Amino acid sequence: MTGNPTLDKIILGINAVIVTAAAGLVYYSNNMIIPPPTDTDQQFKQMVQGGLSDLKRPPVVFKEAVVNLYSKQRRLRFLDLVMNIEVYEDGQEETIKLYKPFINDRLIDIAGNMSPEEVNSVTGKLLLESRIKNHVNKYLGKKVIKKIYFSKFIVQ
Repeated sequence: MTGNPTLDKIILGINAVIVTAAAGLVYYSNNMIIPPPTDTDQQFKQMVQGGLSDLKRPPVVFKEAVVNLYSKQRRLRFLDLVMNIEVYEDGQEETIKLYKPFINDRLIDIAGNMSPEEVNSVTGKLLLESRIKNHVNKYLGKKVIKKIYFSKFIVQ
């Protein structure tokens, strides 16, 4: 190792102490720490109730919108879509209906600055959804829009 027998013994001793401590830590974490008991039946019931409450809230359906897309070509490109917005809590549907003009304006502004190739990809659709959702939630000052579904999405 180093050539000095005393230094080699010290290094081996330190190494043995570290290995023993690591083995003790592994043993302790696997055998001594007991996870708290969980009530899986109760958790399952809560999960089902949460899912059922989401199903009870129908999405807010927007009218069909046609948005001109940014294109460097001479040919006009546009996006034809129908948007459905899912909210977080009951009663927030009225907020969405009240702010429909603002949401449509955000849609036109955001989609109008995207290229047709960008919008036509899966990541572009996710990006469009995320940008609209973030702008509206930020404007309203609270999380209202949970998810945006596009029931019609055609790029021409």
